[in-house]
Amino acid sequence: MPNIEIKRLCVTYQNKKKEVLALAELSTSFVDKSFNVIVGQSGCGKTTLLRCIAGMIDYEGHIYFDDIDSMSISPQHKNIAFVSQQYVLYPTMTIFDNIAFPLKNAKLPPKDIIKHVYDVADIFNLTDLLTRKPKQLSGGQQQRVAIARALVKNPSICLLDEPLSNIDAPERSRERQIIKESLTKSGSTIIYVTHDMREAMVLADNLIVMDEGQIIACGKPLEVYESNNPQVNALFKAME
Repeated sequence: MPNIEIKRLCVTYQNKKKEVLALAELSTSFVDKSFNVIVGQSGCGKTTLLRCIAGMIDYEGHIYFDDIDSMSISPQHKNIAFVSQQYVLYPTMTIFDNIAFPLKNAKLPPKDIIKHVYDVADIFNLTDLLTRKPKQLSGGQQQRVAIARALVKNPSICLLDEPLSNIDAPERSRERQIIKESLTKSGSTIIYVTHDMREAMVLADNLIVMDEGQIIACGKPLEVYESNNPQVNALFKAME
C-alpha cells in the first residue's frame, strides 16, 4: 500500500469577512505498514488534512502516493476509505447487509460478497454478530461495523477521523486496541485522527502532532513525548 508524502500544503477558508488559513505550508509523510496517528486540539487542521488526502477539498501544494501526484489519479483509482466519528449504519439491515452494502452496489457475485464479508468480519471480531441489527450492538461494535464496511473493498488508504470520540470512556479503551489490531491486519496505509493525547500515545507507531495548521513534531510516540519541545509540552498539557 502507498506511502503518502505531503509537500507545502495550504488550505484557506472564507469565514464571514475573514480568510482563515487552515493548513499553512504543511509538509509531512505517512508510512506504509505503520499506524499513523495525527493528534492536536480541535481546529488545528487535522480533519482538513484528512479531507485533502481523500480528495474532498481543494488545496495548494502536493500530495504524493508512492511518488505519484494524487491530482493525476482519478477518484475511483485512489481506492480510499474515509471513516468519520458519525458511524451511520442502516438500522433495518442486518450487520451482514450493512457490511455487504458497497459490494452489492458494485454488483459482485453473491459468493464473493459472502467471502469478503466473512473475511472482514473475522478481522474485526464481528462474525457472531452478523445476523443482528445495529440497535442490538454497543457503540464500539457499531463503529467496528462502520470500519469493516469501509474496508470490505480492500482500500489502499484508510482515513479515520476521531472514530471513537462518540463512545464512552470504558468502552473506548476496550475498542481502540481491537481496532488497531484489526486495521493493521488490513494492509491499508492507515491515518487515524484524534484529539485525545492518551489515545494517540497508545495507538501510534508514527505520531504526528499538529497545532494551528502546522506539524510541530513527528516520530515515535515516546520520542515525541520526551523531546522537551516546548510547543509539544504545552499542547500535551492543554489536552490532559
